[in-house]
Amino acid sequence: MRRTTVAASAVTVLVPLLLAGASTASAATKGSLTVRTLDRSGKPVYAQVAVYNTKTNDFRFIEGNKKTSLPNGSYELATSFVGNNEEAVVGGHSVRVSGATTTTFDGRQGRAVKVSLSPSPGSGYDHTVSAAVCTTDNSPATMSISASPGDLYAIPNSSSAYELAYGTTYEPQSTSHGDFWLASAAHSRGVPSGVSATLRKSGLTTLKVSAASGPDSGQARFSFNGEPTSGYDCSSAMDILDFQRDLPDSFSVHVQAGQWDVGQEGYGFIDDGFHKYAAGKTTSLALGHAVWGPGGQLPYTWYHQLYFGDDNLFADPKFAVGGGLASGTVKLTHAGKTLYSHAFSPSQELDAQPRIPGSGWYTITETGHRSGLPAGSLSTSASLSLHFYADAGRNQQIRDYITRFWPEALNNRNQASPGSTTTVDLGMQRNGTDDGTIGRLSDSVKSVRVWYTTDNGAHWKAATAKLSGGKWTIAVHNPASGGRVGLRSTVTDTHGDSSTTTVYNAYAVS
Repeated sequence: MRRTTVAASAVTVLVPLLLAGASTASAATKGSLTVRTLDRSGKPVYAQVAVYNTKTNDFRFIEGNKKTSLPNGSYELATSFVGNNEEAVVGGHSVRVSGATTTTFDGRQGRAVKVSLSPSPGSGYDHTVSAAVCTTDNSPATMSISASPGDLYAIPNSSSAYELAYGTTYEPQSTSHGDFWLASAAHSRGVPSGVSATLRKSGLTTLKVSAASGPDSGQARFSFNGEPTSGYDCSSAMDILDFQRDLPDSFSVHVQAGQWDVGQEGYGFIDDGFHKYAAGKTTSLALGHAVWGPGGQLPYTWYHQLYFGDDNLFADPKFAVGGGLASGTVKLTHAGKTLYSHAFSPSQELDAQPRIPGSGWYTITETGHRSGLPAGSLSTSASLSLHFYADAGRNQQIRDYITRFWPEALNNRNQASPGSTTTVDLGMQRNGTDDGTIGRLSDSVKSVRVWYTTDNGAHWKAATAKLSGGKWTIAVHNPASGGRVGLRSTVTDTHGDSSTTTVYNAYAVS
């Protein structure tokens, strides 16, 4: 099975600046560059070429085999392409543009890149090899490509300004079971004349993933992105793995030891952030917890304005980043008057910052609903009410707590057994901002009241919140006939601020 993928690195285009005193004629001096891209049979082939001016920092992509106007100067180039015979080529070199300039990436000069894993994962896998050419000055002139074994070539370059990363991936042909394998390495100080590498499993770390369904259902895309533990490393261009699986699912991913970010995207988004994983170790990761509810940063005052902060009505209780898109309303009231009211949709970002008249007591009420979900989805509606004292003359975060509900012992569909009792942990969240100029106030919990519903909010039953070992918990008596459980918590602090967090269809009973 032949599989070939071309990838260009994500970049920011910088506009070149003219130095003060430079003559207009000099600044306007233009040349041209034609980059010939030839496949393994010597025939011209379509390709994108990354072009970076080392003096002005101008970056762009140009098309191979076409004349492009460029200012005279020194450039770093990188490209990758696939010929008519399905053989993939990657290369990079520098060129000085002076007038009409032509340079060539000739696939016939490419040398084979062979990468395998030992011991081999065995049969039942699609095996691909990958390579990337990078610049050692960390410029955006980086290109990568993947192909079937035997179909990948890199054009040698002895310049120490370039380096080559290479890797291999084994993905199971089955869509319901099998491990994933990804190993990579890099060759510094130039692009070598051929690579024949056997990478060892002993250099990999294992991420054992359990992805539950409920808040997110159906098919989800999983992404694994690596980054160097320090400095710049071309091999990070190889440390990318993406695939799709139906929820719920469990699988293991074996990747190069180092820092990895794990994400899941379906009807919502989950991101674990970068964590360091050691070679030879196994780490268990659970994704898709119940209950997706209000999370994020508390609001803060800034020069007589109230910033609502980075909030999200539907966030996985374990992860600070991600969540589900929703439609809803938000309202700010003070002394019986509505100061701000807004209806939002999934395509809008809530970034309110209304002016507040002075110091005093305020209330923010936010409600949201996730629509277009598969039947039986969980965490479909949620609300958050924050009642707090704000000092308009100070740049500081408000006091209050957001409850993050965490039901224990649910199955991989976020279900509890009928007639059972579920212990729900109550996480008291007070996330700060990343801005050191915004002060934070000390606070502590005075009281916690909690309710649960088994009829979508028609009736609420009180539950006793218990504090033990620094953790608040409640016991929910699940209905014998099955159904859904909704959760509500009101937390009052020692200064009189209070917050109410509600999530409907928090978890299922089946």
